[in-house]
Amino acid sequence: MIKTKGFKELDAFLAAFPAKLQKNAVRSALTAAARPVRDEARARAEHKTGKLRKAIKTSNPKVNADGTVSVRVKLQGEHSYLGWFQEYGVAPHFIRAGDSGKSPRLLNKAAKRGDVLGDVATGHLKIGDNFISGEVFHPGRAARPFLRPALDARAKDAVQAFGDRLASYLKDKTGFSAPAVLEIDE
Repeated sequence: MIKTKGFKELDAFLAAFPAKLQKNAVRSALTAAARPVRDEARARAEHKTGKLRKAIKTSNPKVNADGTVSVRVKLQGEHSYLGWFQEYGVAPHFIRAGDSGKSPRLLNKAAKRGDVLGDVATGHLKIGDNFISGEVFHPGRAARPFLRPALDARAKDAVQAFGDRLASYLKDKTGFSAPAVLEIDE
């Protein structure tokens, strides 16, 4: 657990500025805080093709229902599903050619998009260079987490980046220096 000092003082300092400036300062700081975690997650992700690394993104800061503001490091895009397989693993299971538990209509749509290789209508599936029919047993895959360990490894850096960016943003926009720098206790 990371303990910090200086947030109360920083919050009081921010309160003296217009709401729009406060909002933009916090958004900028949150974006900066997410970068070290995102970069660490990319470094920890499997990189056979680099597609998973490209799918690790930082969301735009958003205001939550309780009034807090948050930012996420997330999997997004064409190959984002690969991250869930790596992060949580896959249980052993059977794969049936032409029947993946989806309706034939959804399977045909997937085939047209190129998500499923082979001839779905005749029950053939291409795995690697081999065409199969019937079913095969997938032995599963052990979990190799990379998202949560990235946060654990870089949480201090994220808090520090937040404080540094908030102070520099306010200095650039107002000319005032924040009175308290965030301190991190372990």
